Amino acid sequence: MRRAARPLLALAALLLSLAAAELAARALVFARTPKGMVFDPEIIYSYRPRAEVGGIVLNDVGCVGDDLAGSADADLRVLLLGGSTSFSQGYVDTVRARLRARLAGAEVAVMSCGKPRYTSATNRVILDRMLPRLRPTAVVLYLGINDNIYNTFPWVDSLPDVGYFDWRSPRESLLVRMVRYHLLEKRLWSRPGFGPGELRSVAILTDNVEAMVGAATAAGAQVVLCSFAVALPTDDPGLEARIRSQEPVMEHFWGHVDSTLLGVAAHNRAIAEIASRRGLPLAPVASLIPRDSRHFLDLCHLTAEGNRILGEAVADALAGSDPRSRQGAPAVAGGSAPTRVGGRR
Repeated sequence: MRRAARPLLALAALLLSLAAAELAARALVFARTPKGMVFDPEIIYSYRPRAEVGGIVLNDVGCVGDDLAGSADADLRVLLLGGSTSFSQGYVDTVRARLRARLAGAEVAVMSCGKPRYTSATNRVILDRMLPRLRPTAVVLYLGINDNIYNTFPWVDSLPDVGYFDWRSPRESLLVRMVRYHLLEKRLWSRPGFGPGELRSVAILTDNVEAMVGAATAAGAQVVLCSFAVALPTDDPGLEARIRSQEPVMEHFWGHVDSTLLGVAAHNRAIAEIASRRGLPLAPVASLIPRDSRHFLDLCHLTAEGNRILGEAVADALAGSDPRSRQGAPAVAGGSAPTRVGGRR
């Protein structure tokens, strides 16, 4: 009898150990989850309205900038989309101030719903949600680096894992998911040293940007595209050394630095081609921001001075097209967004 009980005791001990490990994983994820973060299967994560994140108090829909509730009567409602480089109060404030100056005191409401690690696929979902709520007069896309994850993670077609997990999720084991992401995907399966023939991201970004342009245009909004600015090559040795030393932090997402630059350059060409073909304003951000420590914190994140140049470039592109003339424009036939790469809607 004792011998027969041993396998059962071993099994019970194994199950208890796994349960304890799962609880420990959930406790760790809970402790590391930023305050105010909420989880959403279509976009992975966002933030609660009025949450304070990185010293920024978010608006009534969890974005940076003016409240949705007070934007309805504005002459110009601008929706900024992108990644962490768009998650900036300085960027939002500069766009608003510059537009008011350029458009003779027009009432301008600006919000940025771009967030760290958002890709073009994520922004596509955000735009679909915000178009009927904000009814933006203008939509600005400033993106081009996070989509490199489609090159480093060659099995991903649409919404990638970004390292944030919902500790309350009952549908999966967080222990298994964390081991898969941190050990298998990041350390063993990722391909951060991709070359020109491995740029899957260009087709994915193009599909998503085309869909966003079509949806925004159909809703009567002016679309402004932007080239994406990076800090290399640079004549600032301190900045270059800092960038090279930080490479391991995001290499699983963006790729090695040289591969990142390759991907961003290809994405900028794709964005420029879309702008040319569709007759859209293109803010030449990449050529306007000097590549030095006064303007860049790292490979792509900007100082206050860098954000000022970014915001003014975007506002100037908007003012030059004067989106107010599009208000009340009829929807464009056939303007609904096509199915996303990977089947996400």
